Amino acid sequence: MVDGQGVCVWFTGLSGSGKSTITKALTPMLEASDRTVTVLDTVPAFRKLWCERTSERKLLGKAVVAREVVRHGGVAICVTVSARRDAREDARTMIGPESFIEVFVDTPDEVSAARKRTRGKKPRPVKRARALVRRGLARIPFREQRGYERPRSPDLTIDTTLVTADESAASIFELLVERGFVVSPSSEAERRADTSSDLPASGDGGRA
Repeated sequence: MVDGQGVCVWFTGLSGSGKSTITKALTPMLEASDRTVTVLDTVPAFRKLWCERTSERKLLGKAVVAREVVRHGGVAICVTVSARRDAREDARTMIGPESFIEVFVDTPDEVSAARKRTRGKKPRPVKRARALVRRGLARIPFREQRGYERPRSPDLTIDTTLVTADESAASIFELLVERGFVVSPSSEAERRADTSSDLPASGDGGRA
């Protein structure tokens, strides 16, 4: 690994898919490997305005911050729905393709929706109105929203109905080790042991 090389882990997936839960498991693993981690999850300053139809401004803000974290050798974790494929590609270009790891949390719609209900998250009025239009229960002049666009070739795909958050975090950590962005604790311990063995012995140097 190049000393001080930064990386951005960009989570994408439906709301309620498990992105934040995985992040909570991944962050201490990275910090234990002596990496400085910046989590960009719910950031009030990047919240979408009520009048905005899409989240491009919010994603752009996160990408700008992530780019600076990466440039200074840190690990940026961006937790986003980022439903539009072109918006994710813009973020990749801005941060740098060589430092961008796209993780697709591929959880079924019904599971994600159930998780959102469990945590008591209610849709905002505009979203409720659009849902009524789609179901044919209201006539409001909203244009049809584009649905979630699945990544074509993510660096890693995770189905949280098959693996736990800890297992998901471990698979991301292993990918970062494989790509050279993180040194595993075992490898670091071996390196330190080798360094210690090369040091001269203390004392009188074995003189009679």
